[in-house]
Amino acid sequence: MLMMSGTQPSPDSVVTTRRGRVVFRARRPVALVVPLAAVTEVAGVICLVAGATIGWFIVAAPVAALLVTGAVLRPSLELTRDGLVQRQYPFSSLTRWDVVESVGITRAGNRIVLGYKLTPGTPPPRRQPAAALLRAAGKPYDGGYFADSLAGDPADILGVVQRYLNDPSLRESLPPTRR
Repeated sequence: MLMMSGTQPSPDSVVTTRRGRVVFRARRPVALVVPLAAVTEVAGVICLVAGATIGWFIVAAPVAALLVTGAVLRPSLELTRDGLVQRQYPFSSLTRWDVVESVGITRAGNRIVLGYKLTPGTPPPRRQPAAALLRAAGKPYDGGYFADSLAGDPADILGVVQRYLNDPSLRESLPPTRR
C-alpha cells in the first residue's frame, strides 16, 4: 500500500466545486488525443486544398470529438452528502458514506487505485472495474476508483476523501446526490 506524505493536502490543488459538490475530474489523455487530432487536421487541410468538400467535415471532426468527450464522457468522482459518486457515461454509482469503513491508496496491476473497505456485511459493488482489479490483485479493499486517471496527486485526493469520511459535519455541508 502506498502511504500518504505527512503534509496536509491543499484541497484547492485537486478539488473542483460544482454546485456545492466536491468534484475530482479525470485527466484528459493529451498524449494520445493531440497527435491523433493533428494528423486528422492535416488530412482535412490536404482534402480542402485538393478541392474535396469532405475536408470541412474532416477538419471539424476532431474539434467536435474533443468537445463531446470533454463535456459528456469525461468521468469524475464526486463527494456529496450521501457518499462518493462515480460518474462515467452511461453509468453512475453511489457508495454511501455509512458503508465505507476506510479508504486508502494502493497499486493493483499497473494502476493506482483509491480503494475503500466496506463495513462488514455490506455486499461488494457490481459493475466497477476497479473492484474487479482489486480482487484479482488480492488487495484488502472491496472497491475503488482509478486515482491515477483523476487530475491531481493520488495522496492529495486520499487526504480530501479521508477528511470528509472522518468528519460527518463536513459531509453535511455538501448537497445531496443528484442522479
